[in-house]
Amino acid sequence: MCARYTLTRSEKQLLEAYNVKFPEFEPNYNLAPTQNGLVITADEPDIAQKMHFGLVPYWSADTKLNFSTLNARSEGAGMKKTYAPLLVHHKTCLVLADGFYEWDKKSGESIPYRFTLKDREVFAFAGLWSEWKSKFNDDVYRSFTIMTTVANETVGKVHDPKFRMPVILDRSSEKLWLNRHFSVPALLSLCQPYPDDLMNVYQVSKDVNTAAVKSIPNNKQEFILPLNSQ
Repeated sequence: MCARYTLTRSEKQLLEAYNVKFPEFEPNYNLAPTQNGLVITADEPDIAQKMHFGLVPYWSADTKLNFSTLNARSEGAGMKKTYAPLLVHHKTCLVLADGFYEWDKKSGESIPYRFTLKDREVFAFAGLWSEWKSKFNDDVYRSFTIMTTVANETVGKVHDPKFRMPVILDRSSEKLWLNRHFSVPALLSLCQPYPDDLMNVYQVSKDVNTAAVKSIPNNKQEFILPLNSQ
């Protein structure tokens, strides 16, 4: 699964990776549920947009986040009330990132590790997005979920081989994920574990474990540094 990730690169680096129009966006070293991430949608592939991490379905009574919608299991998404309509109507998106965290809990402690890619500084998770509109005023809430698949060996070692990992798309698959003519089965076939030999992993400080302190996001540059290098 993926409940925390990072997007720390400069606007110049983001533009080099994705030639789209970007909004103002501050680096986030600990991007947590309900916070804004950057996504590129199939509907508007020429711009990156801010949306809230953690999908709120359009039919929800309010914007209270159900934490089970942070991630969508790719194997069953096409049969779920929450995700199937989004796939059918091509509400697909690229969730921009440069790393993500997972926790090793085998010892009883939550020991965080950060995963990055060897072949790209900035990459994209496969995502789905939704737009919620209030029945009582003009409020609109756009949000997204990150697709998951079975863990590769690199991610599985941190937790266990049955663990999940986010779907990381290669460059050719990114274009296909946003292809509005792709069938649902074809889209879901793109949700594969990323190659082990293209991933890096290292332990980081447990200070990253806390998403917020007194409702203020816990977001510090040193979180992404290897343990003991701060």
